[in-house]
Amino acid sequence: MKSYKDLKERKPHDPILTGNNLSYLVLAYYPKNELKNILPRGMSIPSDEVMAAKYPTAKKMDGMHPFMMMFSNCNNVHDVMTEIELRSYRELFFLFPVNYTHGNDERLCSYIPVMYLDYLLGVFGGLYLGLRKQFHPKMIDRETDTSKSFVIDGILDVSFQQTSTKDRGELDPFFTQTFKNPTLTVSYLNQTWFYTTRVYATKVLDTAHQFEWRYKGSVIKNNENTFACYSEYSFTTSQAMRYKTYFHPDALEE
Repeated sequence: MKSYKDLKERKPHDPILTGNNLSYLVLAYYPKNELKNILPRGMSIPSDEVMAAKYPTAKKMDGMHPFMMMFSNCNNVHDVMTEIELRSYRELFFLFPVNYTHGNDERLCSYIPVMYLDYLLGVFGGLYLGLRKQFHPKMIDRETDTSKSFVIDGILDVSFQQTSTKDRGELDPFFTQTFKNPTLTVSYLNQTWFYTTRVYATKVLDTAHQFEWRYKGSVIKNNENTFACYSEYSFTTSQAMRYKTYFHPDALEE
C-alpha cells in the first residue's frame, strides 16, 4: 500500500492502473452514417484530411470510418496505490477516432463506446471509473499457441491465426496513434471522462483474421482493407478526468 504522501504527490496523468496484455489488435471499418447516429453529444467524425495525416496506414473506404478492435487476455492488472492484483481475465473493446468539441476547443480522441468482460469484479471497477463495461460470463475463448477465437452469442464471432514468427518490433502507426490520443468514454450516468493510456509493446506478430461484430444495428466484418496483429505489451492508465482537468496546462505531460 502506497503512503498518503505518495497519494498527495501524484499528478493527474500519473498511472493508477498497470498490467500486461496478450492481445489481438484489428483495424476495422464502421459505416459513417451509422456511426454518426450513435456518437454522443460533442463528438464527430474527423475529416478525411485529419485521418490521412494522423492514420496514414488506414486505407480510405467510401462511407466507412476506421477504428480499432482489441481482444485481450489481461494479466498482472493492479492498482498502483493499493497494489491489489486482479486475477487474469478477458476484455474486448473498441476505440474510434473522433473529434471532441468543448467550447471553442476541438481535440482528436479515441472513443470507447463499450467493453465486454468475463470478470464481474472488473466490470464493477470499470463502472466506478465511468467505463461502459458489460459482463459476459459465457464468453467462449478457444486458443492454441498460435491461434485464438472469441465468441459472444449474437454479438461477436472472431478468430485469429498468427502467420509469422518474426517480431515486427513495433505496432502499426494506426494502433500507436489510437493509444496516443486521449482515451474518451461516456459513463452510464452520461458523464464524459478522459484517460491517458500508454502501451509498451514487447512483441508484435502478423496475424490472419476473420470477424463479425453486431453493434447498435450494424454488422461489422473483415474485408480487404482490414488488418490485424498479435501483441504482447505492458500498459498504464491514468485516473478518470473531466475535460478541464485533463487538458489543464498544469496537468498535461511535458
